[in-house]
Amino acid sequence: MTATIGKTTVVLMLFGLLLGARPVLAADNDPFPYELEGGTEAAVLGSTAILFGLGFWADQGYAPLTPEEIAALDPETINWFDRSATRRYSPGAAKASDIMLYATMAAPLSLGLTDRGSLQPNTLGLMYLETYALQGGLTYLAKNLFSRTRPYVYNDNPDIPLELKMEKTSRRSFYSGHTSAAFASMVFLASVFERLYPDSSARGWVWGGCMTAAATTGYLRYAAGRHYPTDILVGAAMGAFVGYLVPSLHELEGVGQDGPAGGKSRRSMTLGITLGF
Repeated sequence: MTATIGKTTVVLMLFGLLLGARPVLAADNDPFPYELEGGTEAAVLGSTAILFGLGFWADQGYAPLTPEEIAALDPETINWFDRSATRRYSPGAAKASDIMLYATMAAPLSLGLTDRGSLQPNTLGLMYLETYALQGGLTYLAKNLFSRTRPYVYNDNPDIPLELKMEKTSRRSFYSGHTSAAFASMVFLASVFERLYPDSSARGWVWGGCMTAAATTGYLRYAAGRHYPTDILVGAAMGAFVGYLVPSLHELEGVGQDGPAGGKSRRSMTLGITLGF
């Protein structure tokens, strides 16, 4: 019962913080700072499809570890920066990280409930869908290309089931999908809020709350023994990059920025993804 109350409290606190920014913070006649455009949507969604396709190709012939291979693993072969993760294991932290992931996934939807966001909820919704899909494609490809063994597989704690170590996902440590998804969602939320309400004094609080939630998700993945510090750092960087990139691709110049509003020309940006093998 206590655990359930705790999870509910975390979710309600996040939504309470975001919905607390609902009062009108910008003039109703301010132009909306984002716009959908066929070429941009095709580029983002096409890149996402390619990433998932390559990830599926890399996944073929992907074999889980055998008991003999697991027994031969030595934590001392892990670099000093990551080695401490091999001594971590906590199902409770893993469950808490799932709760944080779901909360950060849902939080950006509250933008559509604000006075400015409700002007074009479909635009924001598609932008967020593209953000989440693109970071998912990058994560899926990386996990299948690198096939890094998770920290708990190296852990000789008898409480860790051998069956868990032998699962296929036990070789998908790099990089952290939970962390990437959390940072993508939270950077998306904070950056879009900043563009919708450039004069709001709440911007710093929104950024601070979002980064705290995303970083907490990453730490819980480390505490659970699911990821190394480098998995989390790279996941955070990749997620933050995508969370900022996608809204930027849809921005209109001079709209929703500090100072006088400019024209509604589209920001000139190019989406390019280079894959090396």
